[in-house]
Amino acid sequence: MKNLSRRGLLKGFAGAAGLMAGSRLGGPLLRNAWAAGEPSHLVFIYLPGGFNAALGGVAAPFVTGNKFGLTSTNIMTVGSGVTTDKATMGTLPAFAQQHWFSVGTRHGVSSHTTPDNSNGGGERALTRKGTTSYLTRLASVMGGDSALKAVHLGDYPAYRTQPATGGVSLQRISDLGTAIKALGAGAADPNAPDRAIAGDGVAAAQAISKQQIDANAESLLSVNEAYDASIATFRKPAPKPVTFSEISTAYGLGGATGVTGFASQLAGAEVMIRAAGSNVVSVFDSGFVGWDFHQVSGGVSQNMIFSRNRLLGAGSFDDRMTPLKAFMSRMLNLPDRNVVVAITGDFVRVPNGDHGDGVMTAVFGKYVKQGVSFACDGNARFSGATPGVDALWAGLAAALKVPGNPFGANPHALV
Repeated sequence: MKNLSRRGLLKGFAGAAGLMAGSRLGGPLLRNAWAAGEPSHLVFIYLPGGFNAALGGVAAPFVTGNKFGLTSTNIMTVGSGVTTDKATMGTLPAFAQQHWFSVGTRHGVSSHTTPDNSNGGGERALTRKGTTSYLTRLASVMGGDSALKAVHLGDYPAYRTQPATGGVSLQRISDLGTAIKALGAGAADPNAPDRAIAGDGVAAAQAISKQQIDANAESLLSVNEAYDASIATFRKPAPKPVTFSEISTAYGLGGATGVTGFASQLAGAEVMIRAAGSNVVSVFDSGFVGWDFHQVSGGVSQNMIFSRNRLLGAGSFDDRMTPLKAFMSRMLNLPDRNVVVAITGDFVRVPNGDHGDGVMTAVFGKYVKQGVSFACDGNARFSGATPGVDALWAGLAAALKVPGNPFGANPHALV
């Protein structure tokens, strides 16, 4: 370790404290989570509580019988079998629509993942396999040298924990201003701590804490992971500038730096891709079961109406379509990156508004073809031939151009 002056050491620890404030322990961050060539990034947007198939790209089958209140006048034909709700997902940028593939997955689960059902439910089925995590496993196999290969934006209660894979853990980001500063991604600050000294300072703190960490390896795992991420962050060169003012303006944050809603989560996804080079960014909206709309009126499920209102910001809901369109416009067709966006939820809704046993996932990316694979029918039911969750992640890996078949064969012709 290089010699540290008292002033340099204090500045280093100050920088480390700011860094750690952004993830679980805090804090996060670093650059370039990609291998040689064009980097790939997955933004996994999860809407807990149930994702209407019409939003996922399969609206047309529900017109017969006016299911969910969907008619020939309020749905939109996107193309190649993709149809959707005109007022919401039908307003996505043209490029996103042209590169939209809808993937059917039958996971056989019709319950929510909640604190009382932490080992079951749709969320668990789509993100966990036994004691492993699809999110961290994908981030691990993608490789690269980012200190934050997998990050999470949103709630992270105990029931939602994703196990680490191959040394890659899911690090929660809670403040964008702190994250940008810690990454060294903003405008140059002459008063900022020396990155190398800061890294040495954090390494010294980790060494001092080693005995306590070793004695409490399980309970302090996230603390040790945050130390590792912080050290690696400071020892990498600063990335290209990503200023908070730019991000705040683009996503209408009004200067607030906290990750407190959907707009700030998508803003955070952009920050983590551009500044940290993260492989996988998970965005979980609205706590648990926030999309759980069972209301029925006149024998017709109101799930689509409530889902539409939540996306558009009607009533007491925050607008979600505006930041989603901003993210798609800014990130989906970058010339030097392959950004793939997957939007999904627990399961589709059946016509009475109740729970289905699978989900339609909307996948977007510049190498993604337009189309549909294994769509549910007009009763929101999946055929027995519909593949399971491994196949969904195999399709996402293909869209990300991950070499090999880390999740098995890919039955979805989305690229």
